Amino acid sequence: MKRKSITKIAMKASKFVLLLLYLTSFFITMLPITAIGEPTTEYVILFDESHGQFFTRDYMIKAIDALNEMVTNISEDIHIKILYHSEGKFNSTNLQGVDLLIITNPGIEDEHIFTSSEIDAILDFAELGGSLFVLSNPLTQNESITGHPLPINELLSAKDDRLTSARIRRSSSNISHSTIIIDDYLGIYGNDSYLSITNYESSHVIFDQEHKIENITLYSTSILLGSEETSVAIGRTPITSYSVSDDYTIFRDINTGFLTWLFVKETGSSRLVISGSSIMFSDLKITEDETWVEQSQNLELWFNIVAWLLKLTPYEKVLPAVLSFQYFALTVVGLSVVIFSLSILIYKYRSYRRQRIIKS
Repeated sequence: MKRKSITKIAMKASKFVLLLLYLTSFFITMLPITAIGEPTTEYVILFDESHGQFFTRDYMIKAIDALNEMVTNISEDIHIKILYHSEGKFNSTNLQGVDLLIITNPGIEDEHIFTSSEIDAILDFAELGGSLFVLSNPLTQNESITGHPLPINELLSAKDDRLTSARIRRSSSNISHSTIIIDDYLGIYGNDSYLSITNYESSHVIFDQEHKIENITLYSTSILLGSEETSVAIGRTPITSYSVSDDYTIFRDINTGFLTWLFVKETGSSRLVISGSSIMFSDLKITEDETWVEQSQNLELWFNIVAWLLKLTPYEKVLPAVLSFQYFALTVVGLSVVIFSLSILIYKYRSYRRQRIIKS
């Protein structure tokens, strides 16, 4: 009789533990939806329109609008907030809380040059971990669109090249004008300065993640590397390319054999990208029916650059903290069930042995 009572108690206890395990599993599974939830992470981008830029939001609509749509491929819990700096000077206040500062090709007038206080504010912004995306443009017949390297180069060279020793290549006869990259073999639409680069290869994150970049359409000035650290990454043209100034001076880089149109650098927690082209990411027409940003993988490259600058990439698929807690809790409960069940079995076995000894 006593033995049957013990068995009944053990069965009831086992049922209770199994019920507890089921309820715990159900509750923990519901936690991400009802109790905890993953908070939305917001990244702030400040787009500069206060330095005489031609490439304002009006000519970058597709590139800007695509950002929030594209980041959902990384995570649905990421949101990008775009702010526009249309007037006034940069300072520590309006750069506070900004994750990425984008500066397209500045204007040519004296008032379009960054003031010393603005440069200090931008350098402090980068020092504190902010990222910077600076875009120039090639030499063109349109003064508004032509690259004006002077403001950008003054920013890059400030405080003994604190940002980088790289520079936008300027014309040999006019420091206010950039150069243009030409390739007699890669030109498209009947223009040798519109370069179609296919089968592009680079191991850097910007070319390899989130989108694999293999084809781009380029219209760019070149970037002078200088004595830069070995940790930088670059976008380069084929060896058949050369740079031309407005006085028709031709430059070929005999040391590297190529020209640089994209420069990528990471220093501490700050990231920097210099592009020789603003127009390649713009809504300006390249043909009657197509825009520059729609060419090849220009839009995907734009997104890869922004994702890297926001430190969304490189990324690893990490188990969310909530799921980690679920598995931990289930493991604890499961071990408790096993230990409790073993304790019941041991108790029953010892009771059985004790009764046999008494009877014998």
